Amino acid sequence: VIPLLQLLVWFWQRGRFDLDERYAGLILHSLYLGGMAALITVAVAMLLAFARRQAPTRGVRVGVALGNIGYALPGSVLAVAIMLAFSFLDRELVIPLSGALGGAGKPLLLGSLAALLVAYLIRFMAVAFGPLETSLARIRPSLPEASRSLGVGGIGLFLRVYLPLLLPGTLSAALLVFVDVLKEMPATLLMRPFGWDTLSVRVFEMTSEGEWARAALPALTLILVGLLPVILLIRRSARRIG
Repeated sequence: VIPLLQLLVWFWQRGRFDLDERYAGLILHSLYLGGMAALITVAVAMLLAFARRQAPTRGVRVGVALGNIGYALPGSVLAVAIMLAFSFLDRELVIPLSGALGGAGKPLLLGSLAALLVAYLIRFMAVAFGPLETSLARIRPSLPEASRSLGVGGIGLFLRVYLPLLLPGTLSAALLVFVDVLKEMPATLLMRPFGWDTLSVRVFEMTSEGEWARAALPALTLILVGLLPVILLIRRSARRIG
C-alpha cells in the first residue's frame, strides 16, 4: 500500500502533466504488443500441448522442453541472442535476396516488430504452455474417441470438443502472457523498432534520469492494466470453485 500511495503522490505532483498524445501512444503500443504476443504464444503453446498429448515420443518431449526453456533466461540475454540470429539472417539471406529482386538491400528482420514478437514467444512460452497442458490433461480420451465414432474429426473435432473445454485454460494463458509482456522491459528496450516505446520502457527512461515523479504515471498505468486480467482470473477461479 505504501509504494502505491507514493506513486499516487508523485503522479499528482508531476506525472499528471505528462498526459498527452504521446502517452496515449505508449498505452496503444503496450496493448498491441501484449495482445499480439498473447495470441501468437497461445497458438504455438496449444500446438505443443497437442503434440505432446497425441504423440508423446522422446523427440516431442525434448522439443517441448526446449520450447519452455526461454522463461528461465534473462530477457536481455535472450534479446541479444535473437538479435545476433536475425542479424545473421539479414546479412546472409534478406539483404542479398532483396538486392537480387531489385529492392533496397536493407535489413528487414533486425529491429522489426516480428523480431520482438519472436522474443516474446520464446520468453513466455512456458507461461502459456502450463495452463493449456493442464486443461488438455483434464479431457478424457473417451470424449474425442466418441466424437470420431460419430463421424466428427479433424477441425470439427477441435472446434466442437476440444475448444469449448480448453477455453478457460486458453483465456488464462492469454491473460498471463499479456500481463508478462506489459511488464517485460529488457527485451523490449533492446529490440523495439524505432519509435515503439512502451509503458515499461517509459518507466525505465524516467527512473534512469532520476525523474521518479514522472515515472509514476506509466507505473500506475501498468499496475492498473495488469490488475484487470488478474481480477478476471480470480473471479473465474472463484466461479469454478463455487
